[in-house]
Amino acid sequence: MAGEPVQFMSQMVSIEYPAPEPTLVSRHFGEQLAAGRIVGHQCPRCGKVYVPPRGYCPVCVVPTTDADEVEVADRGTVTTFSVITPIQYQGQEETDDYVLATILLDGADMTVGQQRLDGIPIDDVHSGMRVEAVWAPEAERKGAAGPGPAGGLGGAVTGWRPTGEPDAPLDQYDEHIL
Repeated sequence: MAGEPVQFMSQMVSIEYPAPEPTLVSRHFGEQLAAGRIVGHQCPRCGKVYVPPRGYCPVCVVPTTDADEVEVADRGTVTTFSVITPIQYQGQEETDDYVLATILLDGADMTVGQQRLDGIPIDDVHSGMRVEAVWAPEAERKGAAGPGPAGGLGGAVTGWRPTGEPDAPLDQYDEHIL
């Protein structure tokens, strides 16, 4: 009623969604990540390399198979990035700002997103920066490998750090800026 004080009530709400069953292609991708390899599929028609592999080329609409598998480097170029400021909520453990980047891996024609950058001050992060994967210890890669929710590299790669190489020229990654 008008004029009565507003009352608040705290309530914990959670929703669990079942994880989709991984495909044979994504399962193999996860096995390769656990072994310390990043693989993709190269389209037999246009030659583009997709990481993670999908089992088809989305441009040419042709299937890709194990015969089309290629290994790509665990190095790449930051194309775009976001500085994340964690919102504090019950159970939140992250308190410091951090960077999530989109990275164009050497040898790939598409980017992997939502990759955590480590070992560099946030103010020094920029597009064109050359980075390399920080792999989880081999024993910890089992079960953590495979595409995550953002289609990335699961928990096999824990983050990315600068390589110290000169920045990549814009024309090498400008088509991949989101």
